[in-house]
Formats: sequence, structure tokens, C-alpha cells
Amino acid sequence: MMAMGPLRVGTTSLYDPRLKYVGLSLVLTWHYCLWFVPSAFPWARLLDTRVTYSWLLALFSFGVTCAVQVFRSASSGHLQLTPGNIVTTGVVSSAATILVECAGISWIPFWATLASALVVGVSGAMLWVWWGECLYQQNAHFSLRHVGVVHGLVMLGGVGTVSLLNPWAAASVTALIPLICSLLLNGWAHRLPAAPPPRKLPSETASQGNRARLTVLAISFLGSFVCYYTVAIVPWSAFDDISPAYEQGVLLGATLLLVLALLQQYVWPANSEFRIYPWLLWFVIVACLLCLADQRGQAPAFLVAVAVTSLFEIFLTMYTGVLAWRGYTTGASAFGLSGAAIRLGIAGGDATAIAYEHLPRWHDVLVAPTFAVMVAGLVGALMTLVRQEYVIEELTRKPQTLSERDVLVMQIAEEFKLSTREREVMMLLGHGYTASAAAEKLVLSPHTVNTHIQHIYAKLGIHKRSQLIAYLDKPMDHHP
Repeated sequence: MMAMGPLRVGTTSLYDPRLKYVGLSLVLTWHYCLWFVPSAFPWARLLDTRVTYSWLLALFSFGVTCAVQVFRSASSGHLQLTPGNIVTTGVVSSAATILVECAGISWIPFWATLASALVVGVSGAMLWVWWGECLYQQNAHFSLRHVGVVHGLVMLGGVGTVSLLNPWAAASVTALIPLICSLLLNGWAHRLPAAPPPRKLPSETASQGNRARLTVLAISFLGSFVCYYTVAIVPWSAFDDISPAYEQGVLLGATLLLVLALLQQYVWPANSEFRIYPWLLWFVIVACLLCLADQRGQAPAFLVAVAVTSLFEIFLTMYTGVLAWRGYTTGASAFGLSGAAIRLGIAGGDATAIAYEHLPRWHDVLVAPTFAVMVAGLVGALMTLVRQEYVIEELTRKPQTLSERDVLVMQIAEEFKLSTREREVMMLLGHGYTASAAAEKLVLSPHTVNTHIQHIYAKLGIHKRSQLIAYLDKPMDHHP
């Protein structure tokens, strides 16, 4: 790779480990500046038909490209980050952004705007997945206190600044963001040998996390779908001018993320940040009910939906990133799936609402029943999330080494007079096995394993698995 020394701004290196998440934030900032800030389109309104269809095509192409990258990484292992590809993608992204921003000029055909939007989506997905792979190989841990602060500040600074500029300056700055992002990625990629990538877990062990990962992905897809159905179905009459409401929703989401990061840092550091996920679903349900209940609730529902979607995007990115760090998947797969889930969810919800608008006879008939079905789906997703909350959260915890936990289990078994089979069952539970997986491992019936589990609980004086795992984790509390 080409040599590149560290870039510096004042005395702060852009390659400071605390700034490693800036690249991902720039990809999202570029997306929101282009499609949510009205002044980014000097010759067209933000809600012009050409802009709307270009936005949908960019979302769809982003999601599909992310999915393709998942299959590529599954067959070829880690993605190779080469300077030529990275910089070329940045240049192409900036050029395509300029062409999209030219929508509305009479001599530029609509197909050229659509083609440019397609390039924006594909190149954005490439930068997203490459940044994910880069961070994976850099052993990034994706904690809210780091990701939340960096992303919140970058988003507030980027979107806030662009929204204050005149149209020409706003369009120029927006077009420069992907180029800056690619140059920064090229510098980080040059530094990859500094840290070996995490070692992927064996297939049998990694498969234990697949159900939880797919659950979170599906819930994030559903949440994004419902949010942008809500955003697109809110009538323009709910606002004096609906265009600025998009950027206001994004800025609200960035502000909430900063607040959550500060709370995680100072108020509840011992709690997992992923316990916020059920609350995100509740906010989506509230947005749906506000939209249905009264016309006065439509504007708040709009802002909540935009803000919550941006939070879904960050929390899903963090969750899949942590699973990659833990060895359950690769960086490209983690970020490819997270990008596909969110962007395809947004595209699906927006497209559904737009389709209803093109069916004037059916619009009023379909809107309310669709909301009812979606709220029911969200309630079901919330129940699923609560039932699997422990498994979903446990996968993100820092693991003990096998020897430490094995020794601890042996000590517990001796102290509480556990039988040999009870000790074996507790060992497997401590290493993340479910009761059914433990039964299969020990060649026992699930009923027999559950009986052993009840005996273990009775002897230790506990009542559920989360208490057992917390008990096994206590000796590790002093570790950073």
C-alpha cells in the first residue's frame, strides 16, 4: 500500500484511536446531508419527484450492495482494502453526488439523475462495508461511550453546518464528504498491520449467536420500515414547511445519542447499552399512535420516527460490530447485514407510503389498517426481544478465558455438592449453551437437562439463568 503519514489537525492526530469511528459517522453524515438538507439541492425542492425516486434508488442499491458484500466476504474471508479502490470510490462518490444535486436543471435528463443516485448508493455501501472491515481488523470494541459521542458530534457538526450554508456551499461541502471519508479510510487501512484482526470462533460456537443476531437485524428492519412509512405518510399540511423537518429529525437523533452516551458514561456504566433497544420499539409504537390519534400528533410523530431510525442505525451497527469483535462473524458480514437491514427497511416503508399516495381511492382506506398491522408487528417484536434479551445481551459481554471459568465452575461444584452431571450442565450454561444445545452436547433429553438445571438453581439458591451467569462473572468484575 502507498505510504501515508499521519494527518494532523493542530496537535490531534486523525489516527488517534478515539477517532477511529469518525469514518462511519462521515458515511452517515454524507447520506443525511445529501437527502435531508434542503439546501443540498440548489435547483430542486427536497421533495421533488426526481429527488424522491433518486433517494429510493440510492437506498435500494445501498442495501443490495451491502448484501452482496456479505456473500463476498463469506466466500473469500476478509476483504482486501487497497488504496486504489478506496480513493477511486471516494472520487466517484463525490462526482455522483454533484450530479444528483443537479436534479432540476432542465438539460440534465431524469435517467442521468437516477444513474447518479445508483452510483451514490453502491459507492456508499462500499465505503460503509470497507470501514466496517477496517475497524474489525483494528479490533474496535464499539462501546456507546465512544461511538455515541463521536457520531453525535460529527452528525451535529456536519448536518448542522450544511443546513446553515447557502445552496452552492451546502452542495459543495456535501459532495466533499465522501472524498474526505475515503482519504481517511485509506490512511486507516495503511495502519492495519498495527493490530491483528480478531480470530473468528469455530462454526459450531459462532452459530449459537446467529439466532440472536438475526432477531436484532429483523427488529431493526421492521423498526426502520415502520418509521419511514410514518415519515412518508404524514401529510405536508402538518408542517408550515416540511423540508426543514427532515434535518430537524436527524439533529434530534444525534442529540439523543449524545445524551445516551453521557448517561452510559456517568449514570449507568454497569448496564448494557443494548437494553435501550426495547425503548426504541416503544418510541416507534408511540409515533404510530400519535400519527393515528390526531392531526396535531403528526408533526411530533414525524420527528420521532426520523430520530429513532438514526438511533436504530447506530445501535445495530454497534451490536453487529461487537459480535464481530467477539468472533461471531467478520467485519464485512457484520456491517453488510446492518447496512442492508436499515436501508432496505427505510426504502420499503417509504415506498409503501408513496404507493398509497398513488392510489387516491384507496389511500384513506389503507393507511389506518396498515398502521394497525405494523403496531401489532412491533408489539410481537417487542415481546420477542424481551424474551431473548438475556441471550442478545450476553453475546456482547467480554468473555472470560476458558480456564478461569472452568476453575470457577469446579470450585462451585465442590462447594455446593453438585453431581458430575450437574457440573457438566453448569459448565455448558456458563459458556453460553442453551438448555437444548446442552442436551444435544451431552446426548441427553431436554427434560433431563432442565431437571439438572433446576437442581443447580436450588443448590445455589438462585432462580434463573441470568443470576447464574452473573454469579459466574463476578470474579471478572475487576477487569477493564
